[in-house]
Amino acid sequence: MNSNAQQLSLFEQRLPKKPYHTDEFANGLAIARAQNAIKSRYIQANGPTHKYWLVFDVDKPNASLDWYDSDAPAPNIIATNRENGHAHLIYGLEVSIRTAPDGRSAPLRYAVAVESALREKLGADIGYAGLICKNPLNPHWQVSTWESCLYNLDWLADYVDLSAYSGRKRLPDYGLGRNCNLFDYLSTWAYKAIRQGWPVKYLTA
Repeated sequence: MNSNAQQLSLFEQRLPKKPYHTDEFANGLAIARAQNAIKSRYIQANGPTHKYWLVFDVDKPNASLDWYDSDAPAPNIIATNRENGHAHLIYGLEVSIRTAPDGRSAPLRYAVAVESALREKLGADIGYAGLICKNPLNPHWQVSTWESCLYNLDWLADYVDLSAYSGRKRLPDYGLGRNCNLFDYLSTWAYKAIRQGWPVKYLTA
Protein backbone atom coordinates (compact mmCIF):
# COMPACT_ATOMS: atom_id res chain seq x y z
CA MET A 1 0.00 0.00 0.00
CA ASN A 2 1.51 3.38 -0.99
CA SER A 3 1.78 6.35 1.39
CA ASN A 4 -1.29 8.11 -0.03
CA ALA A 5 -3.46 5.02 0.38
CA GLN A 6 -2.12 4.39 3.89
CA GLN A 7 -3.00 7.88 5.07
CA LEU A 8 -6.51 7.71 3.66
CA SER A 9 -7.03 4.21 5.01
CA LEU A 10 -6.04 5.40 8.49
CA PHE A 11 -8.42 8.35 8.20
CA GLU A 12 -11.25 5.95 7.42
CA GLN A 13 -10.30 3.56 10.24
CA ARG A 14 -10.34 6.37 12.80
CA LEU A 15 -13.75 7.75 11.88
CA PRO A 16 -16.45 7.67 14.58
CA LYS A 17 -18.79 4.70 14.23
CA LYS A 18 -21.67 7.03 13.33
CA PRO A 19 -20.24 10.36 12.18
CA TYR A 20 -22.08 13.48 11.16
CA HIS A 21 -21.95 14.04 7.41
CA THR A 22 -23.46 16.07 4.60
CA ASP A 23 -23.02 17.03 0.96
CA GLU A 24 -24.37 20.56 1.46
CA PHE A 25 -24.46 22.47 4.75
CA ALA A 26 -27.68 24.11 3.63
CA ASN A 27 -29.31 20.68 3.98
CA GLY A 28 -28.10 20.23 7.55
CA LEU A 29 -26.13 17.37 9.05
CA ALA A 30 -27.13 13.73 9.13
CA ILE A 31 -25.80 10.80 11.17
CA ALA A 32 -25.05 7.43 9.62
CA ARG A 33 -22.75 4.46 9.92
CA ALA A 34 -19.25 5.29 8.77
CA GLN A 35 -19.42 3.04 5.70
CA ASN A 36 -22.33 5.13 4.44
CA ALA A 37 -21.18 8.52 5.72
CA ILE A 38 -17.89 8.34 3.79
CA LYS A 39 -19.83 8.84 0.56
CA SER A 40 -20.52 12.46 1.58
CA ARG A 41 -18.38 15.50 0.80
CA TYR A 42 -18.12 16.53 4.45
CA ILE A 43 -17.65 14.28 7.45
CA GLN A 44 -16.93 14.30 11.17
CA ALA A 45 -13.27 13.31 11.58
CA ASN A 46 -13.12 13.05 15.39
CA GLY A 47 -15.49 11.52 17.88
CA PRO A 48 -16.78 13.24 21.04
CA THR A 49 -14.18 11.82 23.46
CA HIS A 50 -10.91 11.64 21.50
CA LYS A 51 -9.19 13.83 18.95
CA TYR A 52 -7.11 11.89 16.43
CA TRP A 53 -6.80 14.69 13.89
CA LEU A 54 -6.05 18.39 14.13
CA VAL A 55 -7.90 20.04 11.25
CA PHE A 56 -7.31 23.61 10.11
CA ASP A 57 -9.43 25.61 7.68
CA VAL A 58 -7.25 27.79 5.45
CA ASP A 59 -9.22 30.13 3.19
CA LYS A 60 -6.49 31.18 0.78
CA PRO A 61 -6.23 30.48 -2.95
CA ASN A 62 -2.93 28.63 -2.42
CA ALA A 63 -3.86 26.93 0.85
CA SER A 64 -2.54 23.53 -0.22
CA LEU A 65 1.05 24.88 -0.34
CA ASP A 66 0.97 28.02 1.81
CA TRP A 67 1.95 25.98 4.89
CA TYR A 68 5.37 25.40 3.31
CA ASP A 69 6.02 29.10 2.83
CA SER A 70 4.98 29.67 6.46
CA ASP A 71 7.58 27.14 7.68
CA ALA A 72 4.81 25.06 9.21
CA PRO A 73 4.92 21.27 9.57
CA ALA A 74 3.72 19.27 6.60
CA PRO A 75 0.10 18.13 6.93
CA ASN A 76 -0.60 14.43 6.67
CA ILE A 77 -3.60 15.04 4.40
CA ILE A 78 -4.86 18.07 2.52
CA ALA A 79 -8.35 18.27 1.00
CA THR A 80 -8.62 21.21 -1.39
CA ASN A 81 -11.57 22.91 -3.05
CA ARG A 82 -10.80 22.70 -6.77
CA GLU A 83 -12.72 25.93 -7.48
CA ASN A 84 -11.05 28.39 -5.09
CA GLY A 85 -7.98 26.63 -3.67
CA HIS A 86 -9.22 26.78 -0.08
CA ALA A 87 -8.30 23.69 1.91
CA HIS A 88 -8.53 21.72 5.10
CA LEU A 89 -5.09 20.80 6.43
CA ILE A 90 -5.27 17.59 8.45
CA TYR A 91 -2.59 16.56 10.94
CA GLY A 92 -2.74 13.03 12.35
CA LEU A 93 -1.78 12.39 15.97
CA GLU A 94 0.13 9.31 17.04
CA VAL A 95 -1.66 9.37 20.41
CA SER A 96 -5.16 10.81 20.53
CA ILE A 97 -6.08 13.72 22.81
CA ARG A 98 -8.70 12.89 25.43
CA THR A 99 -11.38 15.58 25.12
CA ALA A 100 -14.05 14.05 27.39
CA PRO A 101 -14.79 15.72 30.78
CA ASP A 102 -12.77 13.03 32.59
CA GLY A 103 -9.61 13.87 30.64
CA ARG A 104 -6.54 15.27 32.37
CA SER A 105 -6.23 19.05 32.37
CA ALA A 106 -2.45 19.42 31.88
CA PRO A 107 -2.16 17.38 28.63
CA LEU A 108 -5.27 19.09 27.27
CA ARG A 109 -3.88 22.56 28.01
CA TYR A 110 -0.65 21.65 26.23
CA ALA A 111 -2.62 20.41 23.23
CA VAL A 112 -4.64 23.65 23.19
CA ALA A 113 -1.45 25.71 23.15
CA VAL A 114 0.04 23.68 20.29
CA GLU A 115 -3.17 23.75 18.27
CA SER A 116 -3.67 27.50 18.81
CA ALA A 117 -0.08 28.37 17.89
CA LEU A 118 -0.19 26.17 14.80
CA ARG A 119 -3.51 27.73 13.74
CA GLU A 120 -1.91 31.14 13.99
CA LYS A 121 1.16 30.05 12.01
CA LEU A 122 -1.01 28.61 9.26
CA GLY A 123 -3.28 31.68 9.16
CA ALA A 124 -6.24 29.33 9.61
CA ASP A 125 -9.78 30.45 10.37
CA ILE A 126 -10.40 30.79 14.13
CA GLY A 127 -14.14 30.62 13.46
CA TYR A 128 -13.89 27.07 12.15
CA ALA A 129 -15.51 24.81 14.76
CA GLY A 130 -13.68 21.67 13.62
CA LEU A 131 -16.68 19.33 13.84
CA ILE A 132 -16.96 18.68 10.10
CA CYS A 133 -14.16 18.66 7.55
CA LYS A 134 -13.79 18.19 3.83
CA ASN A 135 -13.88 14.43 3.43
CA PRO A 136 -10.59 13.32 1.82
CA LEU A 137 -12.24 10.02 0.90
CA ASN A 138 -14.63 11.82 -1.45
CA PRO A 139 -13.47 12.51 -5.04
CA HIS A 140 -15.11 15.94 -5.01
CA TRP A 141 -11.94 17.35 -3.42
CA GLN A 142 -8.40 17.46 -4.69
CA VAL A 143 -6.57 15.33 -2.13
CA SER A 144 -2.85 15.16 -1.44
CA THR A 145 -0.76 13.57 1.30
CA TRP A 146 2.55 14.84 2.63
CA GLU A 147 3.97 13.70 5.96
CA SER A 148 3.76 9.91 6.16
CA CYS A 149 4.36 9.66 9.94
CA LEU A 150 1.86 10.60 12.60
CA TYR A 151 2.78 13.52 14.84
CA ASN A 152 3.13 13.83 18.58
CA LEU A 153 2.52 17.19 20.22
CA ASP A 154 6.20 17.79 20.96
CA TRP A 155 7.05 17.40 17.28
CA LEU A 156 4.40 19.93 16.28
CA ALA A 157 5.53 22.24 19.09
CA ASP A 158 8.99 22.41 17.53
CA TYR A 159 7.48 24.48 14.70
CA VAL A 160 5.62 27.05 16.78
CA ASP A 161 6.09 29.60 19.55
CA LEU A 162 4.13 28.61 22.65
CA SER A 163 5.25 31.54 24.81
CA ALA A 164 1.98 33.42 24.25
CA TYR A 165 0.05 30.53 25.83
CA SER A 166 2.26 29.60 28.77
CA GLY A 167 0.81 30.49 32.15
CA ARG A 168 -2.49 31.68 30.72
CA LYS A 169 -5.37 30.77 32.98
CA ARG A 170 -7.92 31.06 30.18
CA LEU A 171 -6.93 29.82 26.76
CA PRO A 172 -8.47 30.82 23.39
CA ASP A 173 -12.14 29.87 23.36
CA TYR A 174 -12.09 28.03 20.04
CA GLY A 175 -10.92 24.63 18.87
CA LEU A 176 -9.63 22.52 21.76
CA GLY A 177 -9.70 25.65 23.89
CA ARG A 178 -13.45 25.23 24.32
CA ASN A 179 -12.89 21.78 25.85
CA CYS A 180 -10.19 23.09 28.18
CA ASN A 181 -12.12 26.14 29.36
CA LEU A 182 -15.23 24.04 29.95
CA PHE A 183 -13.16 21.54 31.92
CA ASP A 184 -11.72 24.34 34.09
CA TYR A 185 -15.14 25.88 34.65
CA LEU A 186 -16.77 22.58 35.66
CA SER A 187 -13.86 21.66 37.92
CA THR A 188 -14.06 25.01 39.74
CA TRP A 189 -17.83 24.70 40.07
CA ALA A 190 -17.61 21.12 41.39
CA TYR A 191 -14.93 21.94 43.98
CA LYS A 192 -16.98 24.90 45.21
CA ALA A 193 -20.12 22.75 45.41
CA ILE A 194 -18.30 20.10 47.43
CA ARG A 195 -16.94 22.71 49.87
CA GLN A 196 -20.49 23.99 50.33
CA GLY A 197 -21.64 20.52 51.27
CA TRP A 198 -23.50 19.40 48.15
CA PRO A 199 -24.13 15.64 48.25
CA VAL A 200 -21.89 13.80 45.78
CA LYS A 201 -24.92 12.18 44.14
CA TYR A 202 -25.95 15.59 42.74
CA LEU A 203 -22.50 16.09 41.20
CA THR A 204 -22.35 12.69 39.50
CA ALA A 205 -25.94 12.27 38.35
